[in-house]
Amino acid sequence: MSHHYNPQQQKKFFEHAYQTGSDIWTHLEYGHNALDILPELHNDSLVLDIGTGRGLWPMELLDIGYRVIAIDYIPAVVNSFNKKMLSKRCDRRARALTANALDIPFLEQSFSLVTDIGTFQHLHPSHWNTYTEEVVRVTQKDGYYLNVSLSNDTQQFQGFFPSTSESKEFYKYGVLYYFFTNEEIVNIFKKHFKIITQKKETFKSQSDPSDDVVLTFTLMQKKAA
Repeated sequence: MSHHYNPQQQKKFFEHAYQTGSDIWTHLEYGHNALDILPELHNDSLVLDIGTGRGLWPMELLDIGYRVIAIDYIPAVVNSFNKKMLSKRCDRRARALTANALDIPFLEQSFSLVTDIGTFQHLHPSHWNTYTEEVVRVTQKDGYYLNVSLSNDTQQFQGFFPSTSESKEFYKYGVLYYFFTNEEIVNIFKKHFKIITQKKETFKSQSDPSDDVVLTFTLMQKKAA
């Protein structure tokens, strides 16, 4: 176990986790909850998914009629997703690019909706402002942002007890897991976004039966400039 943030080690961990299906999202049935709070957008709206991983969430977005661009900083999962889209003949409606959430390679106001399922929680707090500025930059006027992150209400996670710990940061194998309060999410984004919906849901971890994972689902709308 490592007790400090190591970006290179974190990236190697996710490279391995996505290959083996051992990332924490593989077995969490979050999709229904996330879909429930999405705004009503017209068909063919363009959505950006940040930190797409194995591409489970973009498939959900495709099913409801959106076009999707997914980014992740691990080339192997990007290539895998693009091959899958090609095999399903969805490559004109969805594609992935290798990119970093702190330097999103798209023009201002490119997307009707930006989504992040579990990426923000792995960013060091020193990067939160850069991330926020990038998200607001690429979101269209009156567009939306969906954030799904670990909640501080989580009782137990891989030997850590977020709800009773003085610290909200947990490090394992060089990976940072940050457990947010609802208020933190609001305060981090309130300069640029207004909260539309915020809710919590609890999920049982299949990787460790003693764990429960509480996720905070927050839908926000970009404020007028």
